[in-house]
Order: sequence, then structure tokens, then C-alpha cells
Amino acid sequence: MSCEWREKVALFVDDELDAASQREFVAHLPTCAECPAAVSDQIALKKALRVAGAKFTAPPDLRAAIYSSIHPSQTVSRWWKWAMAPVCALLLGTIGFLLYPKSQPGEPMIASLVDSHITALASPNPVDVISNSLHNVRPWFAGKLPFTFQMPDVKDSPFTLIGGKLVYVEQRPGAQLLYQAGQHKISIFIFKARNQGTTPPVWNHDVSFTASSWKAGGRDCYLVSDASRDESAKLVTMFQEANRQ
Repeated sequence: MSCEWREKVALFVDDELDAASQREFVAHLPTCAECPAAVSDQIALKKALRVAGAKFTAPPDLRAAIYSSIHPSQTVSRWWKWAMAPVCALLLGTIGFLLYPKSQPGEPMIASLVDSHITALASPNPVDVISNSLHNVRPWFAGKLPFTFQMPDVKDSPFTLIGGKLVYVEQRPGAQLLYQAGQHKISIFIFKARNQGTTPPVWNHDVSFTASSWKAGGRDCYLVSDASRDESAKLVTMFQEANRQ
């Protein structure tokens, strides 16, 4: 029998579920034999479409030529074109607003990291190195990344370290650290910063997942989680302190 959640896989991957349904889906994933694979397939398709969309865009001249070939006998007076231009612009703008993905974050990097976090939620093996000790996880990245980073000691905190894995996002190698916070999972992503400096956390409001980005110790850092912002902010603060120059 097919799982009743299967029809919501695409909505979950595209971050279009409401917060309550998202939490229910996250809790459902570890108990289902079908949905994790479906989520992984949907993410692979989403990434392929994103790459293809960025590589292949028809130029305006080609679009016009195709349109003319489809409507060879259609002629419109100049007066009518000028009269209808504002209406067409408004119509196109309205259609674009309705069709534009509501979950599309303002920062493209966040979209890719949300995909990576969802992949970890759906995978039976979400990390490459399994350990609740930073003394085991951090050395594992040595020689695998062109930079180092610090990790906070989460002992006696609400967080439990699950482990870590290598990720490649927008052709940038980085570390993904996975934490447990109650029934929620939190991914911390760390990349070498393109520019030096320190910036405070910026919270992304365009996705239903909790998402934040900040810069510390020459590192670009990100958080993605289904946990609340207040809960996630505590871990952000711990990472800021650990990587403060």
C-alpha cells in the first residue's frame, strides 16, 4: 500500500508545506520505507532542473522567431500594441508573481543548503562520520577541506552532536554538522569565506525552515533546521563564540 504522505513529497522538498505539516513530515520520514527514497529522487530532479535552467535560456530573438512561426498571420496595429502594453505588463507581472515559487529564498545558497538538510533528514545514513564528540568529528575533516574550523562543546546543552559530512554547494567544499535538538535536527554548514570579516546572523524569512547565515573567523556559516528560531539561535551563538578571532 502506498504511503499517504507520498503526494506531499514534492511540497515538502519545495518547502511549500505549512510549519505544522512540515514538522509532521519530518517526524514521519524515519518511520517510512517509501518517503525517504521519494524525497531523494525529488531533490535530485529539483537540482537537475535548477542546473538546466541556469545553462539554457532562450534569447529574446529566438523567442520572437518561434512566436512568429506559430502565429504567421497574426498582425496587430501599432496603436493597439501601445494601448495594450500597460495591460500586458500588468498581466505578466501578476502571472509571474503567482507562479514564482513561494519557497524561493532571497539567497540562492540557502536553497541549496535546505536541499542538503532535507537529504540528511531523508537518508538512513545522514553523515559520513558518526560521533557525539567534537574531538572525533572535527579531526575527521582534516585534509578533506582547504580550511579548518572550531566546534563548540555542546555537552550539558540542549544539543547533541550526531556527526558530520562533506558537502559541495555551488562548487564550494564545506562541512555539514548535524545536531539533534529534542525531536528536531539542525544542520550547520561551514565554508571558507570569500571575504574576511565578521557579520551577525541574518535570519531568512522566505522559507518555512529556520535558516540563518553569518560570518565568523574567516568562515561563511549557515544554519538550517525545522527547530524554532529561538532554539536554533542558541546553537548559532555557540558557534560564533567558538570561531571568534
